Amino acid sequence: MILSRLLNRLLAHDAAATAELGRYAGRTVRLVFPVISDTLTISAEGRFADHDQPAEATLRLPLAFFIAFMFDRTAAQQRLALEGDAELAAGVGRVLGGIRWDLADELSQLVGDVAANRLVWLAGKVGGVPGAIGSRMALHLIEYWRDEASLLADKDAVARFCGEVDTLRDDVARLDKRLQQLLKKSA
Repeated sequence: MILSRLLNRLLAHDAAATAELGRYAGRTVRLVFPVISDTLTISAEGRFADHDQPAEATLRLPLAFFIAFMFDRTAAQQRLALEGDAELAAGVGRVLGGIRWDLADELSQLVGDVAANRLVWLAGKVGGVPGAIGSRMALHLIEYWRDEASLLADKDAVARFCGEVDTLRDDVARLDKRLQQLLKKSA
């Protein structure tokens, strides 16, 4: 119930997203977020409504998706899990990914246009600094753990290791065949 109300509120400000979602009218999708999940049906108006029947598709957005989303949107997409009707899940995911929320518009209903714009500007200035510092710090920690402390492996090292494991597996398989042949000859 909460999820459908929240998503419908966001969709109310985005006519294009609402129209695109309306193409899936009558279909049922389950959305699973880290703290909330719900099965929703899509109306002809492009809105979500609660539904208690099994979903045709499930879209899972784990916490790892949101963490990766801050740094690399392409990597974040790999964290999505689509189940069931892939076309429906991908379509709903595309609509949800394209929704834009205008915080100033929401605040203007409470405090007026000028005050809302000032609050959003101030939040961007104040919140942007810690956010930028935090993201840079996280990137530096990842780089340190990967390059200096050797706590994380880089892609080349993992690829090299996987190649060596494959080679070892093939060598063991060949050795096993040779041993089998020698056992047959000695018997």
